[in-house]
Amino acid sequence: MPDLETSNRTGYEADYMPLMDLIWGKGFIAPGGEGNAARIVEGEDLTDKLVLELGSGSGGGALALARNHGARVVGLELEAPLVERSLQLVDEAGFSDQVEFRVVEPGPIPVGDASFDYLYTSGVVCHIEDKHELFKDIWRLLKTGGKILGYDWFVIEPTPVIEAWFDAAHLHLYTWDLQCHLDTLKDVGFDEIGGEDATAWYQQQVDQELELLKGPLRDDAIKLTSQAMYGEILNEWECLSVAMKTGQLRQGYFHARKPST
Repeated sequence: MPDLETSNRTGYEADYMPLMDLIWGKGFIAPGGEGNAARIVEGEDLTDKLVLELGSGSGGGALALARNHGARVVGLELEAPLVERSLQLVDEAGFSDQVEFRVVEPGPIPVGDASFDYLYTSGVVCHIEDKHELFKDIWRLLKTGGKILGYDWFVIEPTPVIEAWFDAAHLHLYTWDLQCHLDTLKDVGFDEIGGEDATAWYQQQVDQELELLKGPLRDDAIKLTSQAMYGEILNEWECLSVAMKTGQLRQGYFHARKPST
């Protein structure tokens, strides 16, 4: 897998992940949970198709693709604790025969040429600096007619508001917008390229999540983790809300197909 920017807090600590489950749904570490997974693959028949998930997190996306869409999924993840969590999730759900997970090292995606029908990813490409090389590697691993289906965060420029959220969330995203995604996919050779800005949806969603954290979910959040971690998450979501409202942080969908020539 291409190199990812990391921080002192990876986001995968034992007292952090239950909060992600509480906010986004069990097994999800990107916005929208199962509903967003469905939107990423909307219009596609994944029945018995082989899907590679880039950055499978704690397994929610892969399980949703298998359970709700009939896909066979291979999830790639850098962090062994997340893979352990993912394996437990799919085993408990009874989908171990359709889903597998692999711990991988940073670098080229370690799968064979023309071996997958789809590449699925949510909230991962934003962490990778050289997106041209990433999309070239995805081109390589897709079968003819195969598709990339993705959802991601987009940073217009690293302003102080954005940096405040980076600090609160202990992460870094590379400056890149949706149009750059689409242009780069075209440069690599993909066709049937499309994208949709989803910023308005998540501007509303993040405020709902923030109100839930301050209200109905507060006691559960503290019980699941700690007062200190709850405070960190609340600050992270408040900074996220500000960043979304400025329009400097955006979100959206993108897709493209590998043609026969």
